[in-house]
Amino acid sequence: MRPPAGGPPAGARRVRRRALLAASALLALPAAARAQAQSWPGRPVTLVVPFGAGGNVDALARVIAPGLSARLGQPVVVENVPGAGGVLGVERVARAAPDGHALVMGVEGPISIMPSLSPGTLRFDPERDLVPVALVASLPLVLIGRPDLPAADLAALLALGRDAPGGLTLATSGTGTILHLFAALLAQRSGAKLEHVPYRVAAQIPADLVSGRLDLAVLTVTSAAPLLREGRVKGYAVSGPTAIPGLPGVPPAAALPALRGIAMEGWQALFAPARTPPEWVAHIGAAVADLLAEPAVRDKLDNLGMTPGALPREALPGFLAAEAARYAAIIRDGNIRLD
Repeated sequence: MRPPAGGPPAGARRVRRRALLAASALLALPAAARAQAQSWPGRPVTLVVPFGAGGNVDALARVIAPGLSARLGQPVVVENVPGAGGVLGVERVARAAPDGHALVMGVEGPISIMPSLSPGTLRFDPERDLVPVALVASLPLVLIGRPDLPAADLAALLALGRDAPGGLTLATSGTGTILHLFAALLAQRSGAKLEHVPYRVAAQIPADLVSGRLDLAVLTVTSAAPLLREGRVKGYAVSGPTAIPGLPGVPPAAALPALRGIAMEGWQALFAPARTPPEWVAHIGAAVADLLAEPAVRDKLDNLGMTPGALPREALPGFLAAEAARYAAIIRDGNIRLD
């Protein structure tokens, strides 16, 4: 049979049409991906704070939320999801859709400490289920003592802890917190006997310390600074690598030769669900870096006792791995367990 005049047979035309449609679909894929990227974020972004309102982490989130909103072009809504020492809020974001609309202000507790302290209680894996976006801030801790404690400096204090019958009592806001691990590291490195007293209501610690019911406490700089400025307690050491300008006379613990390299600070970092598109993660990270460069934002963080994060996003996984390994060693060497 001869083909119809004026063109190829119908079967050939159908094959060609299908090939053209397939080629068009392939060409359209990059455009669709570009359109998707341009539409993100397409609705408000939720920033989960895994603690109650009013604390340091909540205050930090509310400092950065307006600036992030302006840079992302959508409202950034802070949502408090407290519970289990921060685990519940982090878990919510770890299980959220990786669509760039869920973030969590993670801290060292649920991210780097709990996997070693209580691995059986976690229903997520921080390394597998989260992607680090930006290190936002760090917060040093302060070792303080009751006003009549007979030790003039950190060296004398640790000697007292070695020699005093029963050692010295030391309060923190809970077992396995970074405050507790800093105290445990001090004891491990110095040989001082520091009896840990975990408090369920941390706000009670200053009153018990000032009244002499406790010997020592480790608090965040935000909580300790007013007590030190008023002369209500003695200041023995800060946990960071350098002294704090607002706390003259309180040296870094690492300045003591026996404690060289002991520097430890709390940190706050943004995380997104794993498999969030890398370009969106990079965009949020760049927005945070730009925000932290603003003098007004840096002043607000300074008022909270915090230092803006300066770690490149590419270095975050290594930083987090090193933190987790350090905490795991302290927990193992101190045989630290949740009550």
